[in-house]
Amino acid sequence: MFKCRECGNISPKWIGKCTTCDAWNTYDEIEEINKRWGKKTRSSAKEVFWFVNSSHEVAKIKLESEELNNVLGYGLTSGSLILLSGEPGIGKSTLALQIACWYSKENQTALYVSGEENIYQISDRAKRLNIKNENVRIFNSNDFEDILATLEKENSSLIIIDSISVIYSNVIGTTSGSINQIRYITETLMEFSKRTKKSVILIWHVTKDWSISGPKTLEHLVDTVLFIEWSKYENYRILRTFKNRFGPTDEVGLFTMTESGLQDLKNPWLEFINSENQDISGSAIAMTLEWNRPILIEIEALTTYTKFGYPKRSSRGIQSWKLDLLIAVITKFSDIKLDSYDVYVNISRWLSIAEPWIDLATIAAIISSKKWKALGKTIFIWEISLTWIIKNVFNIQKRVEEASKLGFEKIVIPANSKITKTKLKNTEILEIKRIEDLIKMI
Repeated sequence: MFKCRECGNISPKWIGKCTTCDAWNTYDEIEEINKRWGKKTRSSAKEVFWFVNSSHEVAKIKLESEELNNVLGYGLTSGSLILLSGEPGIGKSTLALQIACWYSKENQTALYVSGEENIYQISDRAKRLNIKNENVRIFNSNDFEDILATLEKENSSLIIIDSISVIYSNVIGTTSGSINQIRYITETLMEFSKRTKKSVILIWHVTKDWSISGPKTLEHLVDTVLFIEWSKYENYRILRTFKNRFGPTDEVGLFTMTESGLQDLKNPWLEFINSENQDISGSAIAMTLEWNRPILIEIEALTTYTKFGYPKRSSRGIQSWKLDLLIAVITKFSDIKLDSYDVYVNISRWLSIAEPWIDLATIAAIISSKKWKALGKTIFIWEISLTWIIKNVFNIQKRVEEASKLGFEKIVIPANSKITKTKLKNTEILEIKRIEDLIKMI
C-alpha cells in the first residue's frame, strides 16, 4: 500500500500523480511510514477490499448536544481526526472542553492536551462551565514527542490538541506552526487515530480573511473540518462542517454562548423573528436555508418622504447593490414610485444574508412600509430577476413544508413551482407571476 505525502490518499499501488490532490511523485510505501512506530506491516489489496465490502458499521458516540451530533454526522465517530477552527475568542476551547465532558460521561475518558494554557487556566474555565468530571484529564506540553509518548500509554479514547499551531516536533527542524511541522504532526496523529481507533480533535485558528490558515494538506488529511462563526453583536454561534467523511456536509449547528458554555439553540426556526411585528407595516418574513437548515428571518423596511433631490438608500444585512436593484424593479414594473422616498432595509438580529431567495420578502417589506399595511403571518419566497422572469427556487419544497409546520397561514411562491401540497395543512399557497399580483395582495 502507498500513501500520498500531500493529502494522505491511499493507493494499492504506486502512481505518479495523486488522483486526489494532483501532486506528482508524492506516494510512499506505507511500510516506510510505519517504521516511525517501530512496526513493519504491509497491507494487501485483498485486506483493503475486504474492509470496503464488509458490513461493519462505524461506531458513533452520541453527545449531549443534538446540534453537534447533527454536524458531526449523528455522533462522534471512533477513530476520526477532526479539525476545529474559528476566530480567536469565539469559543473553540470552550466547545472542546464541553465535548470532553460530554464524551467522558459515557464511562469513557478524554485527554485535553494544552500547548497554550496551563493546567490552572483550564481548571478555571472548567469551573466557569460547571464541569466536574474525573474522567477528563489535562496534560500540558508543547513537545510533540512527549505528547505522543503520553498518548501511547494513555487509555483515553478522545484526545483534544489545543492547539496544533504551538506544538513542535524535534524530528522536523523548523519552528512550530510551519508547514512541515503541521504536516508531520497531522500525518502522525492521523496514523495514530486510525491505528488505535481513538478520536482526535485538533484546534486551529483562522487568518484575517476568515480562511483556515496553514497548508491545504491539513484539510486533506483530516476526516472532518468544523468552523465556528459568530456575530459580534449577538451571543449566537454557528458551527459549520466544510468536510465530513462520516456524514453530510450541509448541516449547521446553532448555539448560544452562555455563562455555562455553548448551549443548543432551543427554537432556531423562530429565533430570528419577532411575532409581534406581524401586525406592523414594513415587516416581511422570508425562509432562508443556512446550508441544510431552514431558518425564518425578518426583513424590516422603512420608506420616508424626502425633500432632497437624491433619495437615500441604506441597507444592513443585504448588499447595497441588491437594494438598488430591487428598488429599480419596483419602479419599472409597478405603480409604486420611490423617487422621492428614502428607503432603509434591515435584516433583524444583525444577520447577514446573501441568498437571492429573500428578494421577494424584501420587496414586500418595502411596499408594506410605503402602503402602511401589515402583511400578517405570510412568508415570501422568490428570487427577483431584472426582467421579472420567474426562476426556480432551490429546495422550495423543504422551505414550504417547514413554514407550514410552524403554522404560517400564507406562503407566497413563484407560479408553476413544482411542489407537493399533500403535506401542507391549514396553509394557503399563493402563486404569483408578476409584481402587480404582489401589490394587489398587499
